[in-house]
Amino acid sequence: MALCNALSSTQLAAVFPRTGGTYEFGRKMMGPWWGFSAGWMFLVANTVGPGAIALAFGGYLNAVVGAVPARTDAVVAALVMTVVNAAGIRRSVRVTDVVVVLSIVSLLAVVVIGFPGARASNLTPFSPSGAPGILRATGLLFFAYTGYSRIATLVEEVRDPKHTIPRATLIALGTASLLYLLVASTVLGVLGAPRLSQSSSPLEETMVAVSSGFGVAVVSAGALLTTFNEGLSDLLGVSRVAFAMGRESDLPSGLARLGAGQNPWRSVVLVGVVSIFVAAFSPSTSRWPSQAWGLCCITR
Repeated sequence: MALCNALSSTQLAAVFPRTGGTYEFGRKMMGPWWGFSAGWMFLVANTVGPGAIALAFGGYLNAVVGAVPARTDAVVAALVMTVVNAAGIRRSVRVTDVVVVLSIVSLLAVVVIGFPGARASNLTPFSPSGAPGILRATGLLFFAYTGYSRIATLVEEVRDPKHTIPRATLIALGTASLLYLLVASTVLGVLGAPRLSQSSSPLEETMVAVSSGFGVAVVSAGALLTTFNEGLSDLLGVSRVAFAMGRESDLPSGLARLGAGQNPWRSVVLVGVVSIFVAAFSPSTSRWPSQAWGLCCITR
């Protein structure tokens, strides 16, 4: 399912190499009203995302350090995400590249440390909950793959998009699938399905199960890195949709003005302000850290 959706996105990006993703595709293929609807649905669904992820980051940092309140950490994280994106896509990509590499290293470390403690008996039965369980898991896993759509959203800022975007999408999809299989097999082999289904922090619990203090530290660092990177890239993608809608006057046209380096900094600041507001005032609970790890480190 993810592969079919990804290939459709790359083909549309090649045919319509304009920033905006689903907003632009809907507008060109089906008409202005459909594009307008797709754009607003995207904004409503995703604009609060960076702020919510900043809350998750704050919860994790507070759990690790504890010196500063989680809410303050979240607001600072949202502010840093905004500043990095407002500085231009090249700086954003440099930061993202470093964080992605470190995140992949942390996931591979979990596999290397945890695999010796895996037991083959924990892998049977293959599907404890049968077909309904597989279908429920599919819904969660499809969400895990949706990051590739961000590549199409940034099409005007990509060199040679007709060749780069399909290649990047397939590489991202293949690499993510391999990582998912390695991590999931290791965690399932160590914890077993019943214990795994009840865990809110499966990677950390896996490291505890194999008695690796170093592994717990790696998981914590990976959670912080991956959560921050997810918020950074979410803000980047949402700001480009806001920019595209401003260019077509579906949002105030001022959002389409470009700054130095052709950077739509006004749309970045708008989304960033919303993120900071969410991080400062939205409800937060102690479950943010475990939710962040589940949604960010295991999936995205």
